[in-house]
Amino acid sequence: MTRLTRFSLLLALFVAPSLRAVQAQAPAAPVAPSLAVAARNTTAEAETTRPSRSTVLPNDRLVYTLTFSNPTGRTLKNVELKNPIPAGMHIVAGTTHASRADARVEFSADGGKSWSAQPMERVMVDGAAVMRPVPAARYTHVRWTVDGIVAPKATVTADFEARVGGA
Repeated sequence: MTRLTRFSLLLALFVAPSLRAVQAQAPAAPVAPSLAVAARNTTAEAETTRPSRSTVLPNDRLVYTLTFSNPTGRTLKNVELKNPIPAGMHIVAGTTHASRADARVEFSADGGKSWSAQPMERVMVDGAAVMRPVPAARYTHVRWTVDGIVAPKATVTADFEARVGGA
């Protein structure tokens, strides 16, 4: 083997792995805000008479936790955490919470088309149209809107309880 060939082979052995390492390091994906949703069946967790179960039964209560993360280096405004109420479930009145005092909770009873702290509906009573609150069992969505800013690297959490089946 000639001296040049031996040098080329040694060079290839040392340089090729580092080139592969450079090629394998893809550019980092842009950092973006995210919203994660998790649910816990608190009824099943509290049961002591039977082993843990993975099925959801009528009247089970589930706690949904929404976690908004801002991994960016900038502040964010107009942040919303929103979630549909799953079919066959209804939100339990008075069970909404948020980690921030400036997070306003609102509900929708029309599939997310309109939002209000207390959705209302027009009904006829004794021939007269009157407005009345929509029962929580008919809410279709829940949403928290952060009135202030969400700082870089901060998180905001919100949760609500929903029951399987009838009101």
